[in-house]
Amino acid sequence: MAVDGELRSLQPSVVYRDGGGERTGRPAWDVQREHPTQVATDHWAELAREPVPPAAAALATAELRERLATLPGSGVTENPPSWLLAPATFEAGALGAVLSIARAAGLAPAGFVDASVVTTAALGLEGPVLVLELGLHHLAATTVICGDRVRRGRVSVGQCGGLIDLYQGWLQMIAAAMVKRTRFDPLHEGSTEQQLFSALPALAREAAGCGMARATLEVRGECFEVELSRDQFAQAARDLYRELLRLVHELRPAGMALTIVAPAVMAELPGLRAELEQLSGCELVAIYDGLAAVAATRLRAPLVGASAECVPLLRALPRRASVVVPESAIAARWRLGSAAGALRRPTHLLFAGRAVELGEGPLEIGRDHAVAAGAIRLPEGLAGVSRRHCSLRREGDGVLLIDHSRFGTRVNGERVAGRVQLHAGDRLRIGDPGVELDLIAVGE
Repeated sequence: MAVDGELRSLQPSVVYRDGGGERTGRPAWDVQREHPTQVATDHWAELAREPVPPAAAALATAELRERLATLPGSGVTENPPSWLLAPATFEAGALGAVLSIARAAGLAPAGFVDASVVTTAALGLEGPVLVLELGLHHLAATTVICGDRVRRGRVSVGQCGGLIDLYQGWLQMIAAAMVKRTRFDPLHEGSTEQQLFSALPALAREAAGCGMARATLEVRGECFEVELSRDQFAQAARDLYRELLRLVHELRPAGMALTIVAPAVMAELPGLRAELEQLSGCELVAIYDGLAAVAATRLRAPLVGASAECVPLLRALPRRASVVVPESAIAARWRLGSAAGALRRPTHLLFAGRAVELGEGPLEIGRDHAVAAGAIRLPEGLAGVSRRHCSLRREGDGVLLIDHSRFGTRVNGERVAGRVQLHAGDRLRIGDPGVELDLIAVGE
């Protein structure tokens, strides 16, 4: 939550649930593991579904009132118009419930603005952009097209959970390591589980930055500790990392250089940047939490169609929307694919247990009996395979894949738009479900 370009509230939406009396809607991040039945973490996620559960709407209203009460000037009788951010998981229908909640809490919404669009506009980015979201219970990616207007493109929502599920996996990993080393189970009591849960963000940052982290618990005067590696954290997060890469590959045309915008907490997850190195030519931009909220307070778009019954939902903004934030809002930038060996030229293609050399002439792939000698001929009966499907050829210091098919060719899960440069380690998929062919570098 931001006011006049300043961030005022950044607490996770973890609150006391209904039945907590005067505490209903108040922050409960620090007690969620000690008193799990009294705490709610998924009420906003439930609002994205239809029909909206009344209990979730009531709890969200109570939480919003509590947050507004902590802001300076909260005693005024009438709040000024405010913009509400629309995350990737909320479509227009679900935003109607959010509008009712905001009004019931005392806000005067001027409208909704897409969170990925206002983030991209605030950063002043050029070219294609992919904005990642990591919520308490969701993972999503949104493409943003930058031209005369900054507008939202395709959206993909992950099938796995979000930050809460990630932390649960880390808790179990640390607990198993501690039991093995000390015979003490930190999950046996709510107080020690909460102590360990509260330490997770700092432990993850330490493991990501130093390669190791030490988890320490003090229980009744006795100290229990265990060392954990970056790889252990990454292994426990593998399901989320795989789903994140699936979303990126689904939305990214093969080989296209993108700017990938992610919350700093996501970009700094242990081992994640190493996974993202396969996205050669892309830039990863880590932003501090709250950037979109701060930018939205500077929005000066016309309030077209605003009324007591409805408000606008902005999925696009003018290129000059007066929402640009300072460079200090960016936590870090990394050029992906720059690791040693990430961009090696392939020399062979692996297919059916043999390595096919990529020579001077083109290597054709298809199911036509008339393809050139030395080509790779795929068997009949494969769905989504053209007679002359694609070809690989050397060009300068690289190797290009040229798609000739009606059905499409995928490289690392990304659909090829005409042609794309290939690197060692890339994987081709032809057909549906089709066959996979791997590119390798031998003796280079």
